[in-house]
Amino acid sequence: MTARDVIYLIGESPEAHGVFDTTVVETPRKVYCEVRSVGMNELYAAQANGLHPSFVFKLNHKADYNGEKILTYKGSRYRIVRTYVNGISIELTVEEATIDA
Repeated sequence: MTARDVIYLIGESPEAHGVFDTTVVETPRKVYCEVRSVGMNELYAAQANGLHPSFVFKLNHKADYNGEKILTYKGSRYRIVRTYVNGISIELTVEEATIDA
């Protein structure tokens, strides 16, 4: 597999600004992957559950994924809705993120 496409996994961490005031700081991390289409069976099953998957990103090493919930690809923001570990690799199925994600 040739992992030549780039995604940015978005890590989130709280940052304190006082006793009761915290904000979430996002830290993007560059990861190489292979972009795949969502399969028809997976697409229909997801849509039946209210999801609208856009892409599947296959990372060569599952260690490259640290539980992030958001990623960016070609300037668009996506929410990770499913992960699938296959040996040492991992697939991330995503849908377009809403404004608040």
